[in-house]
Amino acid sequence: MPPDEVEVTDPAHPLFGRRFTILSISRQPRDSAVVYVAYRDMMRLRIPVSSTSLSPCQVRLPRTKWTREAVQELLSLVTEGDTPCRSPETSGEGSRRP
Repeated sequence: MPPDEVEVTDPAHPLFGRRFTILSISRQPRDSAVVYVAYRDMMRLRIPVSSTSLSPCQVRLPRTKWTREAVQELLSLVTEGDTPCRSPETSGEGSRRP
């Protein structure tokens, strides 16, 4: 990758895997440092340096966009689906007989 480009390397970032031309890089402390990139010729995006290939630490643990509440709701739906079906005689009229 050319030095004037950056790739979004954080799997939880919505632009993960995309490459952009660097416009400038902030010189703030590492945790709040950002890179400004060109997007679609007329727009400028601000991306945390920690989410890009410019980050000194590229080894990342897998992350998810799922919140704790979303996971709990999914699990409750899955356990609701574990209920066995009722007997065939309670099916609707359009159901096939066994």
